Amino acid sequence: MVTPFSIRLSQVWRSILQVPFWSLFVIWPLVYPPQPRLHRPPLGKPPESGYLAAFNLMAVLFFYLNTKILIPKVLEKKGIGMYLLTIGSLVLVMVLISVGLRSNSLETDLMDGRFMLGTLFPILFIFSLSTTYQILNDFHRKQQSEKERENERLKSELSFLRSQISPHFLFNILNSIVSLARFKPESVEPATIQLAELMRYMLYESDETKVTVDQEVNYLKSYIDLQTLRLGKKVQIAFEVGPVNENFSIEPMLLIPFVENAFKHGIGMIHQPAIIVQLRIEGDVLYFMVKNKVSMQPDDPKDHRSGIGLKNVERRLNLLYPQHKLSLVQSEGWYEVQLTLKFS
Repeated sequence: MVTPFSIRLSQVWRSILQVPFWSLFVIWPLVYPPQPRLHRPPLGKPPESGYLAAFNLMAVLFFYLNTKILIPKVLEKKGIGMYLLTIGSLVLVMVLISVGLRSNSLETDLMDGRFMLGTLFPILFIFSLSTTYQILNDFHRKQQSEKERENERLKSELSFLRSQISPHFLFNILNSIVSLARFKPESVEPATIQLAELMRYMLYESDETKVTVDQEVNYLKSYIDLQTLRLGKKVQIAFEVGPVNENFSIEPMLLIPFVENAFKHGIGMIHQPAIIVQLRIEGDVLYFMVKNKVSMQPDDPKDHRSGIGLKNVERRLNLLYPQHKLSLVQSEGWYEVQLTLKFS
């Protein structure tokens, strides 16, 4: 994830790496002095090492003057006309300084065309290089900022979605305990203990970005055990879990809405109601299936909040696992959910 700290760290490293590069650029003529050309008549004497080092230092100053001041302060705020005028003036000043620095070592006219071109070309090259560098740097920084804003937006949206799940889920659990208090009062105490475990997970574990698959499986088991206490033998319930790799992690409370939906719509006016939950991991792929019998009678009008869980989890899947596969099928008296997640 892109963060302000990571952006600043990247900028610091870029600055640190530039120091040895520019230092070598400046002192190179002093380490390897220029030699006379063998096949072409020289333009006077070869440039002196001191002159070339001074010229390179001036080029470095021009580079940073353009990237740090002229582009952000002049081009972006005062327009391209003022910017070009400023650049033209600086280029002229640099040419005059270069002529002055080298005048003592020349044996030809200072206004010689080849000399002027040889002085002007490196300056224009540094100008083009610095402008290109700054444009690419600004583009990269804007991309990083956009990614940061997008990550913050997604993080806020996920937090909101989680905050929707917990109250909705707790509302259904409390309804289950109310039913136990009416019909199985002796089961209220173990059910309350089971609810405490569920709430512990919801309050503490679900704040994490990811939890282990084993933690999520235990949470599903606690919920199913609580529903088994309430329903007893009225509903055939099967929870099958294959080997779980502890190294894999998952978004917390991602699977529970499918199980909750099965208990909500898979009991009631249904002949021999049954709910089957299966979870297995093969390689780096998680396979999750929830299947429940449904009534063949026309559905009664549902509470407008009844779809919060499934809509919520589908949105979370789209945000966190864009390559997931989710299948919701109702056929021959059964409603089946099949979810496939690939661990990254």
